Amino acid sequence: MLDFAAINACVLYRSCMSNNIPRRDFMLQLAQELRAEWMSRIELQLDEQQRRDVIAHNEKVRRNRDILKRLINCVVFLGKQELPFRGHDEGAGSANKGNYLELLDLVAEYDSNLRTHLATSTVFSGTSSKIQNDLISAVASVITESMKEEVRKAPFVAIMLDETTDISNVAQMSYVLRYVTEDGVKERFFKYEDVTEDKRAQAIATRLLEFLQGFGCVDKVVAQCYGGAAVMASGLNGVQAKVKETIPQALFVHCYAHTLNLVMAQGASKIRECKVFFSHLSGLAAFFSRSAKRTKLLDDICQCRLPRVAPTRWCFNSRLVCTVAEKTRKLREVFEHIVDHHTEFDDDTVHCADGYITLLASFDFCFRLKTSHTIFSYSDVVFGILQNKGFDIQFCLARVDELHRTIEKEKEKFERVYEETQALVGPPRGRGAQGDVCARYRELYCSVIDSLLTQIVNRFSDHKKLAFLALLDPQQFGHYSDHFPNAAFSSLMDSYGAYFDQPRIYTELTVMYGMSDFAGKSPADIHQFLLKKELKESMAQVYTLTCLILTIPVSTASVERSFSALKHIKTYSRNTTGQGRLSDLALISIEKELLMKLKAKDQLHDPAINHFIQKDRRMDFVFK
Repeated sequence: MLDFAAINACVLYRSCMSNNIPRRDFMLQLAQELRAEWMSRIELQLDEQQRRDVIAHNEKVRRNRDILKRLINCVVFLGKQELPFRGHDEGAGSANKGNYLELLDLVAEYDSNLRTHLATSTVFSGTSSKIQNDLISAVASVITESMKEEVRKAPFVAIMLDETTDISNVAQMSYVLRYVTEDGVKERFFKYEDVTEDKRAQAIATRLLEFLQGFGCVDKVVAQCYGGAAVMASGLNGVQAKVKETIPQALFVHCYAHTLNLVMAQGASKIRECKVFFSHLSGLAAFFSRSAKRTKLLDDICQCRLPRVAPTRWCFNSRLVCTVAEKTRKLREVFEHIVDHHTEFDDDTVHCADGYITLLASFDFCFRLKTSHTIFSYSDVVFGILQNKGFDIQFCLARVDELHRTIEKEKEKFERVYEETQALVGPPRGRGAQGDVCARYRELYCSVIDSLLTQIVNRFSDHKKLAFLALLDPQQFGHYSDHFPNAAFSSLMDSYGAYFDQPRIYTELTVMYGMSDFAGKSPADIHQFLLKKELKESMAQVYTLTCLILTIPVSTASVERSFSALKHIKTYSRNTTGQGRLSDLALISIEKELLMKLKAKDQLHDPAINHFIQKDRRMDFVFK
């Protein structure tokens, strides 16, 4: 094969000779041609080598990232299921190396790439505790960024706080934000914070404002909802008052579930007979919970168990009332069985069973039981509604009003309750049967109901500030088309006028009241209707109003649910979990629905890897 450089030199020499070019100039020109040819070949070789290096590097990165995706999937699984990661002995010969390592080994049995990696890797195996923490943090960061983006797009935000003590006696503050997206109402958990050192109102308010500033949503906060403790709810020096100094429009809403809880507890405890009645009920529940043998007998005869009473949660008392009222005859059978088979039980069990037979046959006890059952069966339903995060505050206020009317109507049903009690256990007997017995029980019946009605009025009396909710009362749209609700409109302008164009929203509301398409629709229905019909821009002010009403929270139920996750994650055997890891694991567990949504959209792994590689790593994870 001829050398192209030699051929070019011959051609150049002949050209120079034919044109009488001096030999010296010919040699210079030849040298330049050869140098250019040589440099061109070197660059081609370097480019080819660089290209091969880039391909090899990217292939290595691809393999590393694939391994990292498998590790992230294991972290997501354990975090979502609230399972512990570490084992007591993680050595190679251990029979149980902990859930994380055992899960990796299980996956590696069916994944040759992961199996090869775990067997051969000396730089990055992905099994150390530091790697686990960094992966947990990376996944939690992806979830947080997704929620931050939701907050950024939301027109309004409400903050919900509550505090509890974990297994290590650390005071944990839970932060939850409520806002509206195009998918509906969202109540997102963001983090736990250790507030053990300072739980004063000023300190909590400062932390809360720093949290809101970190998310850039201080100007969007329209409401704050707390459980009702003095340090949180006090209008003078509480957290809500401190927050209002910075965010005047942040309306305070006392958790409706807590309020109803207080209504039932305070209403009952103010009457001596009621207090005695509920102490008997508590003893009845405790009788079975203290013995497996008694519980087994209850299961066999009643096919149910009695709810355990929690002093701070009235709904457990109401469930106990309903259960005992529905199973009164079966419970008597249980106690009669114990007395009839007294040789099979200890003396204390027989003694208590004999006393409960007398109690369940007592007119006084059964009358109070039926009275309570009639009232608390309604309140239990309302309590469940108030803890549903999807309902707006207008809907829940309507349910409270209905509860008030229902209890008021019960005053007229004394005769029915009295007659049903007589049919069950016969007429009153004993020392309580002297004089006008029926009148005395009527007085007791009415005093119980009046006490509850008074508590409802007092506890829910501060909602005049929510008068603007009437603007989207679906039952009034027909009336509003003729008579515009000026009082409710003024309430809106006084509280949140800065968010609205007053002439524009007045016009849009007038138009809406006259349209049959909106008749009977709740704020949530109107919100979705505007989005579905692409009227979000045309009726922007009404859309903003629906977002405002849907954003105002009803209860702190979502915050309390985060405490359930806390109890699962930080247990007696896992009480050394660090604060950051604890908060991240709770975020993965509580917001698992959002996590799975990100994973399904392929928006989890790459962002998580990008967070993970921000730490100092000795392994290649970045493409060239």
